[in-house]
Amino acid sequence: MAKTLAQLLDDLEPAARRAFYAAVRAIRSDITLARVEAALARGDIPGALDALNLEASFFRPLDDMLRQAVLQGGDHAFEELVKLTPRNTVLGRFDASNPRAVDVLARFSADRVVEITEATREGLRTALASAMETDASPRSVALDIVGRLNRSTGRREGGMIGLNSQRIEWLQSAQSELRSGDPAQMRNYLTRKSRDRRFDGAVRRAIRAGKPVPSEVRGRIERAMASRLLRDRGEAIARTELLGSLHAGQDEGLRQAIAKGQLQADQVTVEWDASADKFTRLSHRAMDGERRPYGQPFVSPITGAMLRYPGDTGLGAPAAEVINCRCHLRIRVDKITGLRNRLTAEELAEVRAAM
Repeated sequence: MAKTLAQLLDDLEPAARRAFYAAVRAIRSDITLARVEAALARGDIPGALDALNLEASFFRPLDDMLRQAVLQGGDHAFEELVKLTPRNTVLGRFDASNPRAVDVLARFSADRVVEITEATREGLRTALASAMETDASPRSVALDIVGRLNRSTGRREGGMIGLNSQRIEWLQSAQSELRSGDPAQMRNYLTRKSRDRRFDGAVRRAIRAGKPVPSEVRGRIERAMASRLLRDRGEAIARTELLGSLHAGQDEGLRQAIAKGQLQADQVTVEWDASADKFTRLSHRAMDGERRPYGQPFVSPITGAMLRYPGDTGLGAPAAEVINCRCHLRIRVDKITGLRNRLTAEELAEVRAAM
C-alpha cells in the first residue's frame, strides 16, 4: 500500500535531523579555536567568521535528504494519479531528468542548504559584533561561539554553531541575565521556555543572594540551553524543509502528468488538509478542507500570504506560515472531465450511469 505524504515525512524526518546535527558536529571539529581567538583579538569579525569554516558542503547529507524528499514527492503524485484516474490514463513515473524537475531539485536541496548556512553565518556575525562591545576576552567570546570541549567525549558542547539569529539572540540574552547579578534580570531568565528547568533552583539561590549565578553552574546552564536550542533548530529545519520538498515534488509530478497530456489541468483540484491538533496555526486550521483549482494558490486568512501547497515560500509566504507546518495537500481528479475528451457521447452516458 502506497504511503501518504504524512508517512513519508515521518520516515524521512529522523534521518534529516541526524544529518543536520552531524554537520554541526563536523563544523565544530574542524574549527581551530586559536584562529578564531586571534581574529577577535584584532577586532576582525570577517576573519573570525572565516575561521569558523561555515561551508555549505558540511550539510551535503542534509542536501541528499531534501533531494530524496523531492523525488519521493514526485513518485507519490504519480501513484495518487494512477489511483484517481481511469485505468491506463496516467502511465510512467516521475522524471527527475526533466529540466523543470532539475530546477526544483536544485531549489529544494542545494539552495536550501545554502540558505541554512547563511542564516547561521548572519546570526554569528551579529553575535560577534555584540560580544565585541563587551569587556569579555577574545577567548571567552570564541568559546561562547564554538562551545566548550567535553573532555570525556572529546566533542564541543553548547555554543552557537548551527543556530539562527533568533536563537542566538535568545541564548545571548539568557547569558547576559545569568551573568548580571541583577535579581530582576535573573527572574526574567526563569520565564524562558528554552531553559533547562533542572537548574532553576541554582538561579533562585543567586537571586536571593543578589549575585550572578556561579560560573561553573552558569556554564552548565548555558550549554544545556544551547543544546536545546540546537535540537529545536534541527527539528524545525528537518520538518519544514522536508515538507516543502515533498510538496514541491508532488507539484512537479502533477505538472509532468499534465504536460504529457495524461490529464488536463482543469480536471485537478487540490485540498488543504490541516493537521488536527492544538499546534496547528489558526490560518491553516481555517483553510482545512478548502479546495482550489490546480494552479490557484491558497490565501492565508490571517496574513494574506499565498501558498500553492503547505511549506511553499515561492509566492512570498513568510516564515510564520511555513515553519514546523504539518499540513498536507490532497489531490482530487474529476474523472468525467478527463473522459469527455476520450469517449463518445454514448460511452460517456454509460459511464455516468454506472457511477
